[in-house]
Amino acid sequence: MPQFRYKAKDRNGKTIERLGHSSSRGSMLMELEKKGLVVVSIDEVRVEKKTKWKITSVLPISRGRVKTFDLIVLCKLLATMLKGGVPILNAIGNITRETKSPELRRVLAGVGRDVRSGSSLSESLRRYPHVFSTLFTSIVEAGERVGALDEMLQRLGHYLERRERLVRKVRLATTYPAFISAFFCAAIAVVAFCIIPKFRDIYEGFNAKLPALTLLIFQISDFLARYALLVFVVFMGAGFSIFLFIKNTKKGKTIFDKFLLGLPAFGAIIKKAAVSKFCRTLSTLLSQGIPIAEALFLVGKTSGNILIEAVSNKSGKLITEGETIPAAFTKMDIFPPLMLQMTSIGVDSGALPELLDKTADFYEEEVDVFASNLTSLLEPILVVLLGAVIAVVVAALYLPIFKLGTVMGGM
Repeated sequence: MPQFRYKAKDRNGKTIERLGHSSSRGSMLMELEKKGLVVVSIDEVRVEKKTKWKITSVLPISRGRVKTFDLIVLCKLLATMLKGGVPILNAIGNITRETKSPELRRVLAGVGRDVRSGSSLSESLRRYPHVFSTLFTSIVEAGERVGALDEMLQRLGHYLERRERLVRKVRLATTYPAFISAFFCAAIAVVAFCIIPKFRDIYEGFNAKLPALTLLIFQISDFLARYALLVFVVFMGAGFSIFLFIKNTKKGKTIFDKFLLGLPAFGAIIKKAAVSKFCRTLSTLLSQGIPIAEALFLVGKTSGNILIEAVSNKSGKLITEGETIPAAFTKMDIFPPLMLQMTSIGVDSGALPELLDKTADFYEEEVDVFASNLTSLLEPILVVLLGAVIAVVVAALYLPIFKLGTVMGGM
């Protein structure tokens, strides 16, 4: 949906400058006039589109990246300096010299030049969408609008810190199983390519009938020896094609996100992590005074989950049409009952941002507990599985030795 920057005057003559989303310039004008605003100007905000199927757009090593930790430090340092009375240009210059990230240093140098030439900080940040998300720039703009940029940056730093903590917890739940699985594959490869062929050469010298299990192991080893490279190339090609399909197409993202949410055990925790991020982001935006419909659009755009994005956009549209927040959320199938209940209480009590923040804390704690339990549970399971496979291979290789008398008799 196109994004527009508009300037309008309310009934009291106060000038308002904000971002809005609508299907066209005309529909945006009608929406503003319905709110009783006198429109001064409406300009479409054009965002540079990514080129599809370009190798530099899909490989993480293709362009400079800025870590979330560096953005957290940027927010906190800039907030501290502004609160201490340091001019914004001096603050940006100091952070540019101190940062250890080459890409962030380059970007901040450009931001400093733009601010020096008369642009606002939020306008300067928008010129670097690969570093500063729409959510980031919108919160900065809100801080400039209300004259509390230092406070908004401090809150933004806390938000990014909590979100990064949640991402680390989810990553922790999957890192150990991935490591054990890789070790498992490496062990099987060593056995198949190095150990089994030597045993086969020994047994072929006896010219005797071998047990069925031993023959099966030898056949699997022969297949891997002959077609391992082909299998590797096919799997890598298929994996990269699937990655491109998910990365560059809406249909691919939808299928992948549905698959993740449908996974046994993992799907539930991925959903809770997504809901936690949704609540945390929405709470942060609402606490900055951003209207609920605009906040929901920003939440969807920065969620990283196409299902959450669709639900968020649909909820914002229903609220714009006159639906209450709890009713709009209830019509969505993805939100759990606890979040719906907390949202209803928050709307009734006038403390929706605070209760959304507490809901995010609850689900984040559940993700943390799941990650700890999963690591403890998967460790013995994967070790036993690896041991079982190795035991079967060893039994198959030494089974003819157990029948050594028969084998020798057949020589």
